[in-house]
Amino acid sequence: MIKSTGRRSGGLSLKKSAFVRLVLITVAAVLVFYVIGLTINRTGIQYVRDDLAHTLETHTSYIAGQISQEFDQLIFFMLETLSDKQLMRYALSYPILNDYQRMDYIKTLSGLEYMIKRSSSLPELVQIMLPGQNHTIITDQALFTDLDPDLWEALIQRSERNHVAVTEWDGKLWLLLPRYDQGNPLFLIAISITPENLTAAMAAFGSEQTEGLALIREDGSVFASCGEGFSLWEARAGGDAGKNILSASSPVAGTAFTLTGYGRIDETMAPFVLYRSMLWLLSLVSLILLAAYLVYYRVYIMRPINDIFNTMRHAGQDGRYRIQTTRGTDYDDIYVQFNDMVEHIEALAGQVYEERYRAQKAELKQLQMQIDPHFLYNSLYLIYRIAQSEGSKSIAGLSLNLSNYYRYITKMPEQIVCLRDEIRHVTNYLEIQRMRFEPRIHIDIQKLPEEIAGERIPSLIIQPIVENAFQHGVKDRVSDGLVRLGYEVSEDVFRVIVSDNSGKMDDEAVRRLWEKIKNPDDSDVSALRNLYRRLQIYEDSGHALALQCVDHGLTAVLTFRKREKPHADTADRG
Repeated sequence: MIKSTGRRSGGLSLKKSAFVRLVLITVAAVLVFYVIGLTINRTGIQYVRDDLAHTLETHTSYIAGQISQEFDQLIFFMLETLSDKQLMRYALSYPILNDYQRMDYIKTLSGLEYMIKRSSSLPELVQIMLPGQNHTIITDQALFTDLDPDLWEALIQRSERNHVAVTEWDGKLWLLLPRYDQGNPLFLIAISITPENLTAAMAAFGSEQTEGLALIREDGSVFASCGEGFSLWEARAGGDAGKNILSASSPVAGTAFTLTGYGRIDETMAPFVLYRSMLWLLSLVSLILLAAYLVYYRVYIMRPINDIFNTMRHAGQDGRYRIQTTRGTDYDDIYVQFNDMVEHIEALAGQVYEERYRAQKAELKQLQMQIDPHFLYNSLYLIYRIAQSEGSKSIAGLSLNLSNYYRYITKMPEQIVCLRDEIRHVTNYLEIQRMRFEPRIHIDIQKLPEEIAGERIPSLIIQPIVENAFQHGVKDRVSDGLVRLGYEVSEDVFRVIVSDNSGKMDDEAVRRLWEKIKNPDDSDVSALRNLYRRLQIYEDSGHALALQCVDHGLTAVLTFRKREKPHADTADRG
């Protein structure tokens, strides 16, 4: 009986260094999870912030586009008005018109102005200023008013010939389009837009994602704002308020303004801030629990295990590998498990030895059963030589074709082969079938055109169709069976055509055959299905399979795209 000595020192005892390592490893594990949690928190905050920034940028760009569309619509109507015949006649014929005609023209032009103003919510006033007549036609006022010379001079200087000028003057935004006659301004179409109208438009186009909008000049000052746009615009510069504010800018096409949208992220980020606070609290609780665990481990686990290690150290002395258990400790089960483990190891060692013996025996048997494929080729060739020497041409031809056939399919050809080699292989197969089935089945092999002999095609792609012609076509015919192998050559493609006269096909049978080929669960046409799948891999190369019924027989057409001649010749020589 082996008993515990109660010593805590010796070869297998857990020393203080082991306890220190345990502390370091445990603390490191806790820190890893803490770092992972903190990283996830920061990543989540950044992801949400980026998503909110992207959303804000999208909505700001949309609102800027809507405002730009409003400007484009006004410019369109201004250009239409510029070329209006009634306006041109009034401006040019004013001196010769009587009062009634002038009033009629002015009413018409007022209608045009009213239509422009109704087309958009931006205009304050739409004016047509006529310096030659010294008056201005203005919407929402009398039929016309006297021309304001100061306003005329200020606006005509800011306008551009043949273009709509967008300019700011007198606290308003102006759209100006003049018409000149012989170098002198004939009239000027002017639309004034107030900051208040722009503010109303931005508020109408705004959304929940944009708490504030500001229309910013080139110098950075605010022309118009809505919501909390101005206050947020001021707070964005920095400080604690600026950290919780996102902004996005988008130019307003056709103007010198930039639309800037602002939004707060305080409420959205609140759960992440709470999560980070909880993470700090969890870290503190984890450290307290870790300290308690380490104290418990040292007192109630480490010391008893040291006693067990000492006992196990003596277990292997004098050739004894089992420990006789003692009662009265909390770790008696470890002794039982150790003895069971030793017995199990001994049993496994015997099984491993037996399995290794069987594996070596099976490997030897497999080596004895292996046959060199060259022995098969040489044997077939020997049969061919004997049959040839004894004058048996049929046996000699069969053995030669059979040898060539197996040599081609067992030498593991490349994925892409020369058409000449593939046809030579199919010819060997057809010659073997000719000897089997003649005279009730005839085989017609067209000569391979030399212009396509060097083309490259997927290997073993024609034989499945030829086999199908025999197996499902003419094999059961008692006479006049026919399998034909032919070719068609055009400028860009060439075709290999395999046909039979089974007498069992029609259009409906061809349709059912296609369904079987495309059905992965149907095993009747596995060869044709595999061929179809291989051609799908080469679909970009222009290869294709077509099936059709001709004279109640099946005709299969393999189409291949031609390649450049130098590549084909080079491949053929290889």
